[in-house]
Amino acid sequence: MRSRSAMAALAVGATLALAACGSSGTTGESSPATDGPKASPVKLLSIVPLTTPTTNFPEQAGAAKAAVRALNKRGGINGHPVQIDVCDSKNDQAAGEACAQKAVSGKYLAVVSAFSTAGGINAILEKAGIPSIGSSGIAGDGSDLTSKISFVYQPASTYYEAVCAPLLKNTAKISKMGVVNYDIAAASRLGALAGLGGKSAGVGTQEIKVPVTTSDYAPVAARITDAGAQGVTMGLAEASAIGLIQAGGDKLNYCNAAGTISDANLVKLGPAAKNFYAVGAFPLFNQSAKYPELTRLQSELDADFAAGDKDAAKNLRHSTSTIGGWLAVQIVEQVGKKVTGDLTAKSLLAQLNQTKGLDLQLVPPLDFTKTNPVPGLTRLFNNTLLGQRWDSTKKTFLATGTSYDGQKILTAGAK
Repeated sequence: MRSRSAMAALAVGATLALAACGSSGTTGESSPATDGPKASPVKLLSIVPLTTPTTNFPEQAGAAKAAVRALNKRGGINGHPVQIDVCDSKNDQAAGEACAQKAVSGKYLAVVSAFSTAGGINAILEKAGIPSIGSSGIAGDGSDLTSKISFVYQPASTYYEAVCAPLLKNTAKISKMGVVNYDIAAASRLGALAGLGGKSAGVGTQEIKVPVTTSDYAPVAARITDAGAQGVTMGLAEASAIGLIQAGGDKLNYCNAAGTISDANLVKLGPAAKNFYAVGAFPLFNQSAKYPELTRLQSELDADFAAGDKDAAKNLRHSTSTIGGWLAVQIVEQVGKKVTGDLTAKSLLAQLNQTKGLDLQLVPPLDFTKTNPVPGLTRLFNNTLLGQRWDSTKKTFLATGTSYDGQKILTAGAK
């Protein structure tokens, strides 16, 4: 099952914003169709952690594999059948670099939806001219958000703390919030991010730093309520965030990045989680009436699961990682079809850099011709985040109906 304990990596991404396969063997693949495409095959590589004790994303790779199966049924890319392989990054630099070397030696067209908190992957891909499309933006060396071969459209890891203040003000009518982060170097700037978000929304903030080893969050919750705060943004991993919600109960409103706490654990929290809000980059699966592409996505996953891919199972699907993995393949398809001449990594990269107005329907139109002006975020091409709230009665997330521009919030807070 997918674990949501990647918050230390998210902290690194936030720090950048303010600075403005051990074994590389294939763990899964989708074979090209035999009744459509006729040109030479091309290959994609999904680099994700699959065997760590905490942070694993089989559903992200599963979504990419399902997208490739459907793509091949449509005829591939200009007649080229597409193969996708999966490499276990293990959230480890050596393993991630081995996966990147696999992409180079195997002459892969692109890396799709990479997830690794360790660095090293993009340096190898950049030297070979292989594009990385749709990474999670959380590489510890900052390369996801700065490498010229990287194309990131998931802003949650960068902006969520800044967005929590306006989200809680709009939905829960708070006027003051606590900001709880780990007392570690990687999270040193999260408080400043939340402070800028608070300033932009007219919400007072008070930061509280806690040791990573903290197990009793009752004193932390007491400090927040004693200060007169009605809400709290949490730069915490799943277990810590759960501990704070249990300690504060329904007296506080809580906000974190989407996916940090699993739906199963929110159900276990019961009424204590009724005031939990999240910041995500993509719409929720229950919004298919508004976003028809979600219906296509889920039908492709269903078909791939029926064909035997357990990574496409319904119980694994999550709006952040699943949609992120699926969109990467949509970009390869749409941009790849515009390539004239040989379809290679370098020709695809050149076409990506000429692409603007790319409408994927689940995110605002993307313009890869203009880099982000914020130092350290030059390769982030989407600034829009969506609010979500947990409904403890229906036991699911619901959209708040409001979107937020993370870059504009930071700019307003810095004035």
